[in-house]
Amino acid sequence: MTKDLLNELKEFLNDANLNTYEINTFIMLLGASKGSPPTAREISSESGVPIGRIYEILEDLHSKGLVEIIESRPKKYRSIPVNEALNNLISYQLKENKRKVGYLYDRAKLFESELFESDSSVFKTSSRLFWSTAYDFQSIMPVYIKNITDTKEELLFNEYITSTTIKIIPYGKFFYDPLREALNRGISVKILWNFQLDHRPITQETKDGNAETFLELSKILKEHFQLSKDHPGFDTRYIHRRIPTLHDIFDKKRVIFKIQDPLKPYRVFSIMNVVDPILAEKLRDNFLAVWNLEALR
Repeated sequence: MTKDLLNELKEFLNDANLNTYEINTFIMLLGASKGSPPTAREISSESGVPIGRIYEILEDLHSKGLVEIIESRPKKYRSIPVNEALNNLISYQLKENKRKVGYLYDRAKLFESELFESDSSVFKTSSRLFWSTAYDFQSIMPVYIKNITDTKEELLFNEYITSTTIKIIPYGKFFYDPLREALNRGISVKILWNFQLDHRPITQETKDGNAETFLELSKILKEHFQLSKDHPGFDTRYIHRRIPTLHDIFDKKRVIFKIQDPLKPYRVFSIMNVVDPILAEKLRDNFLAVWNLEALR
């Protein structure tokens, strides 16, 4: 490896938050990659890392995907191919950052909860930001409108179809107008409808009826709210089965869970509004799996 390339590698490892001992150990193992894998003592002697630290350093490099441990007596070590090692290190840092971000969000939720329960007059928003609940239409809709308005990139909705959906959708201006405005800002919007069916198997007659209902629903969205697949960024599909827990995902970081009203199933009784990027990412993956592999147009 040339001197310039070696310096560039050291700079990369330093930018990736490896300490001097880790960098020296990895560089030493790269240089020894064509020979017999060394022991920890040999690595300590060649790299200048104290013997009291070398085992810890080697374990850390192994956990980050830079070093392979060869089970023998004593254990021996060799570097992962350098370009593969760099890829592993990036993946490790991504996972660590997600874990740290998740931890910070959990701490923020707890602090916010304590803040709003206290009598503190410290400057804060009028409502909770990280975790909140809302009940009834008058309280729920402002939450949706605010979060749709604040969205910068993507909206994913899980909606359900009941016997009255076709009748009430034309009166959904309060919800669909903000969606159209979001589309006009360049936001991607996907709506996945489900027919709340539990029984199996579904008859062909039921499938045909669901397809007709979905077409009628799509027609209403287009005629009343100018929402159709012709609009850039907008798409809507359906599935026959029930989605166990209804939820919507905002910008890959916020999730709103919805509970149907048991007495009036066509409307939402309450919501839980949570900021959690890790949870949102997992739910988004599930949503897109259903969207791409199961949902019908």
